[in-house]
Amino acid sequence: MTTTFAASTGTRLSVPLADGTMSGLAWGESRVPPDLLFMHATGFNAQTYAPLLEPLAARHAVVALDQRGHGFSDLPTDPEGIVDWMPYARDLIAVLDRFVSAGARPLVLAGHSMGAVVSLLAAAARPKAVRGLVLLDPVMMSPMLRLAAYTPWGRAKFRSFHLAVAAAKRRAVFGSKQEAVDTYRTRKAFSTWQPGFLEAYVDGGFVADGEGVRLACAPIWESATFASHRHRSWAALKSLQMPVHVMAAERGSTVTGGIGKVLKVQPRAQAEVVAGTTHFFPMERPDHVQAQLAAMLAKT
Repeated sequence: MTTTFAASTGTRLSVPLADGTMSGLAWGESRVPPDLLFMHATGFNAQTYAPLLEPLAARHAVVALDQRGHGFSDLPTDPEGIVDWMPYARDLIAVLDRFVSAGARPLVLAGHSMGAVVSLLAAAARPKAVRGLVLLDPVMMSPMLRLAAYTPWGRAKFRSFHLAVAAAKRRAVFGSKQEAVDTYRTRKAFSTWQPGFLEAYVDGGFVADGEGVRLACAPIWESATFASHRHRSWAALKSLQMPVHVMAAERGSTVTGGIGKVLKVQPRAQAEVVAGTTHFFPMERPDHVQAQLAAMLAKT
């Protein structure tokens, strides 16, 4: 099977930060700040979510960003030094500070998995810049496990976490993007994705290499990110005053404690389990996610 890769999905943009440049994609009217700013999951990239976000551009200005060490962003990484997701959150806070100037209308933040937590942390730090938050299966670690991350035993435990180990062993180089797509199609993790998402992930997640193409997100950085959990996601959720909608997968959700705990910590939140889905429900049920994003944009 031959895949046709689009030369461009959306309009590529760059946001200068203190130590490099954050890359992203924009759909719809070019406006700063956009109506919706979206953050991707660990190991993915902004373009992965193009089939989800592009349909919203008929009515809204939408931007998705490549986070540090992912996609086409040019920002340094420190796999040995990362202990939490605050480096990602600080990048987003810097973007919010640039996007939302004095008097500008706050925007809606959304994200998937790690991107949802980064959005949550940034919204808690810059509440006046965010008018609504949509969290797609955020990785909400239990407080006890978070505290364990400060101990040698806990750090070793997180480094041996199966996702961290698997990420470190990922094949980084393929002969072409086509070979990468063909290889990934055989893997169970991608089997439930709707058409277009896998191709978008590969197109936005590989860069030219002497041997063909290589992952833009280095396996060692992806692994280190999976193993770093000292950030205080539950405290951030509790502090929120803006509308928040949390969506959890029915199978294998990363919301520890489930939506019941979400509502206990943040009674003003809306929360739901997306029936029949896995952690990848943005790729499995983009119609449902689009509806919730559109609803947040409409009511705020």
